Amino acid sequence: MDAYEKMCKINSEYKIGKISNPDFRKYGVVWEGFDIDELKEFAEENISVDPRENFYAPSNPELESLPLMKSISDEVYAGMPVEAGECTGQTRNFTAVEYHQGSEVNIALTDVVMVLAHRAVLEEKGSINPRKDAELFFVPAGTVFEMYSDTLHYSPIKVHDSGFAVIVILPQGSNQPLPDGFKAENRRIVKKNKFQLVHACRKDKIAAGAVIGVTGELIELKQIEG
Repeated sequence: MDAYEKMCKINSEYKIGKISNPDFRKYGVVWEGFDIDELKEFAEENISVDPRENFYAPSNPELESLPLMKSISDEVYAGMPVEAGECTGQTRNFTAVEYHQGSEVNIALTDVVMVLAHRAVLEEKGSINPRKDAELFFVPAGTVFEMYSDTLHYSPIKVHDSGFAVIVILPQGSNQPLPDGFKAENRRIVKKNKFQLVHACRKDKIAAGAVIGVTGELIELKQIEG
């Protein structure tokens, strides 16, 4: 039994699809042909997963210097400047949604599960209930995948007890702090090119100014050993 089958078995209340299935195509693209060997070597030496908490760096200059990032900039973003950083941690549940103006590319260094939904549903209802409005996809380690700008997503959910690690690539400047004096009436804005809504359980984000827009019972997954 492989990791996907084990996840499905211990989380039988959820339907977990494979990112290789046609159902994913409405949310994004799986990119084939990128050589990630150098990235994996870099990650083994420089990226660790904290056993207690999550970490995200929007921009890591060492990562951005890898030839792979130039290839992704050219092939996916048609030469636009991009940033690349690591996202690691211990997420078990899905407590917020976010989107960006421009696609996000992720490279899974470990197996993860992504919870995805359409922004159109959010705009129609004013909120989103992930158990009703989202789909879950198993992403095996080594996968390079793009999520369209109208795809709602959030932190990957770990598959293994040890945690998760992905590389996040976005248009340059995304997820960076807003400048002093920044003003906008769009209350979903929490950082540069980061539009986010949260579940009521996220008291930390609400205290920081985030708006509630995720409803219903949380999606929470069990993990497999290793």
